[in-house]
Formats: sequence, C-alpha cells, structure tokens
Amino acid sequence: MTVRNLLLSILFMAAASSLVAQDAAAPAGGTYRSFTPADQWEIGLNAGVPFVSGDLDSKLGFGGGLHVRKALDHVFSLRVGALYAKTKNELQASQSSSEMSWFSGSLQVVAAVNNIRFNKPNRKVLLNAFFGVGATSFTTDYTNVLQADGSNTGQFKSGLSPLMETGLGLAFRVSPKFNIGVEYGIGFVLGGNGDLLDGNENVDARTTTYRDYLHYPNLRLNFNLGGKDKSGAMRAEPLYWVNPLAQVSDAIAALEARPVYDPTDTDGDGVIDMIDQEKESPAGARVDTRGVTLDSDKDGVPDYKDKEPFSPPGYPVNADGVAQVPPALTEADVNRIVDAKLANFKLPTQEGLADWFLPVINFANNRYDISFSEYTKLFQVAQVMKNNPKIRITVTGHTDQVGSDTYNNVLSYNRAKAAIDFLVSQHGIARDRLVLDWAGKSNALVPARASQLNRRVEFRVAKAGETDKARPEGPEAGQGRFMGNKATGY
Repeated sequence: MTVRNLLLSILFMAAASSLVAQDAAAPAGGTYRSFTPADQWEIGLNAGVPFVSGDLDSKLGFGGGLHVRKALDHVFSLRVGALYAKTKNELQASQSSSEMSWFSGSLQVVAAVNNIRFNKPNRKVLLNAFFGVGATSFTTDYTNVLQADGSNTGQFKSGLSPLMETGLGLAFRVSPKFNIGVEYGIGFVLGGNGDLLDGNENVDARTTTYRDYLHYPNLRLNFNLGGKDKSGAMRAEPLYWVNPLAQVSDAIAALEARPVYDPTDTDGDGVIDMIDQEKESPAGARVDTRGVTLDSDKDGVPDYKDKEPFSPPGYPVNADGVAQVPPALTEADVNRIVDAKLANFKLPTQEGLADWFLPVINFANNRYDISFSEYTKLFQVAQVMKNNPKIRITVTGHTDQVGSDTYNNVLSYNRAKAAIDFLVSQHGIARDRLVLDWAGKSNALVPARASQLNRRVEFRVAKAGETDKARPEGPEAGQGRFMGNKATGY
C-alpha cells in the first residue's frame, strides 16, 4: 500500500508541474512566445558489474539493460528502464554462499544538475541525479545459509516486489546524436523480501542488516533519435543537453545583426535610402514602394514625362509617351479591301477537282451484282454529278487477294461496269460522263486476303483526256462461287 501511494504521489506532482507550465505558456492579456524547442528522445544501452551488499561478502557479477528517456524541460526528464543482473555472495568462514538473478523495470525522474548554467550552447559534460520506483522479480539460490525455518540450502523466489532506486551519473557528449555515460545506481526492495537478495534473512537485528542493496556501477551508450518537428525544422538535442537560453540568445543576436535604422531620404521621394533602389529620383516624380520612378503603362517613358501615362498596349509611342494608333478604317476602306480580294478569287476548275474522292461501294465474295445496301452510296455519286454537270467520274473496280491475277482483273472490270450501268439506267447519268477503270487485286486497302474492304468500286473526278480502260483478257468472272485454281488462271 505504501509503495502504491508513493507512486500515485509522484505521478500527481508530475501532472501538476505540467499544468503549471501550460498556464505559464499563455498568460492572460497577451501572446507568449515559447523559446523551448521540440527535442529528440534518448534511447540507451548499459552494461555493468552489479553486486549485493548484505549479510554475506559481495562478489561482482554482470548485468545489462536498456532505457528510453524524454526531457520534461531543461533540467528534469523521465526515464523508463529495464535491468537484468546476476551476482554472487559468500562467507568463507562458514562456507555460506548464494547466487542471485534479478530482473526489474522502473520509472525514474532524472535531474541534469549542472544544466542551470547558461555559458555554453550545449553542455559537454552532464551531471545526472535520479530517483525512481518500479518492480522486480529475483531468484536466490543459497547454500549453508541458515533460514528462519531451520533449513540452510535451497532457493528463494521473490515474485513481483516493489522497488526503489537512486543514483548519480556523468555523461559525456560525443556528438549531437551520441553520448557516453557512467552511472552508479542503488536499488532496494520494499517489504519482507528486502533482506533476501543474498539469501540470508534477518533473524537478529543485533548481528545483521535488515535490508540488502543491489549496487549497479555501469557504462551507458546513449543515442538521440528524432527527425523534424511539425514546422519542418530539425528537432534539437534532448533539452537536458541544451542551454535554456540558447534560443533567446539567438533571437537577441539576430536583433543585434539588423541594420541601424536611418531615416535619411536623399531624393525626398518618401522612401528612405535604406530601401530606396533609386536614390536620385527626379524631384516631384511619382515612385513605387521601392523608390523607383513609376512607368504605369510600361512604355519606357516615366510618368512624370509621359503625356499619356496609360497608353493602349501594343502600339509604339513617341518621345512624349503618346501611342501611335493608326486611324480607324472607314466604310470605303473596307469596300476597297473586299473588292481587291474578290478580284483575285477564282472558282475551282474541273482540273482542280481531280483529287476529289467519292463514296466507295463493296461487293460480296466473287460477285459483281450490286446489293441493296450500296444503293444509297450510288445515289450520292449521282447527286454530285447532277449538281456538277461539267465533271466526269472515273469508276475503278477492285478485288480481294483470293484467286489469280487474270481472274481478278476480269472480276474488277465487271464490278466497275456494273456500277456504271446502274448509274446510267437508274439515275439517268450520261454514259460519256463515266470512265471505266479496273485494278484487279493490285491496290488492297487491308492485308487480309478475303476482306470485303478490298472487294470494292471507287469513284473520283476524272482527269482531262482520261478514257475507258479495255476489258482484260480472260474467261468470264464473278457469275457465281469461285471454284477455279489460281495456278490454272481461274
């Protein structure tokens, strides 16, 4: 109960100190600037030679542990640690001996005793004093040690027992990220188990101590960890290494480095020479906040000389800053320009239309009869010809890649002739306005051998002097399904 009350008291005092610090950070009626930087955490490893002072003679053992430490301010910090230790005790006169193994965890308040001096930005050597509470579990094997129950050899297991610790240490700063420390700590167990670290229980207060103590001289390797704070600045070393007035000193130095205020204004333009980029502005000239003579329209003529301070952009200006805007166009000027353009305008001739392309119609495999789906395209061709009675149209037939050249030449001829016959018979187009042409399978649109895209008839405006192409030699083609052999010409 006593240990629990003590722990609660320590936690209450730490919370109260934090609240007082928060109150001081924001006084009523003003804004307070804190000079305490965000700092890093310390993580450390330790190794040492523990021994127990008690009823039997002490022997050095070995131990090791680790800790995490965080500064509360520039003097006080909290350290959470764990320790494992193993020691021996013996009394040669009676051949009594014991061996103890120890594991503990504790919370310590550490005070950087010498960080109240403000003569350096960082302490090079730190004197630490600490006090803490925690819990331990230890096991002691004893031989020839008389116990209250009459036994003299056996093993004692403490279970989880309350613990108090205190000690001193020196730390030496190697770099902003690393320091080495030496410490001497003493721990003692509270309650009835406190006299059993060496296995010899107190049975006569006149001849033995009541409590055994674990001494732990040790070497510590400490590392500072932490990146950037919320503002993006690098975190400082743990505050117990940092001068409490370091940031105040930096702020004062920055103030002292500022130039001395000099109100001199040589040219009388209202901008003092300290920030005036044009210290000899003409008298009476308007200037900007840098003391430079104003040129509102950026035409190269300063306002105090410019007879047109806001000239329209995009026009040259004269020496007085006046824009040289050309006179506005009159209706007569517009008519003259339009007439000149129309005089040089020429309508396209039939020769100029030679590269026009008209709709393409497609055919079923090995056929030249026109399907209903292609009637609309032929209607469009007919309408173009009726709307342009002076043009002639070349009709060129094509095939896919199946079959021989001889067969496909005749089939492409038949397809072109079928399209011409349809335009003449169905739409009344004069035959002499249509020029028959065929290409066989020589001008495929796609690489597929049997693609319908290649089985087509194309229309274009005929060139001057172009005439019908004669039927190619070969048997009739396209009357039905193709059953011939390419090698035999069918």
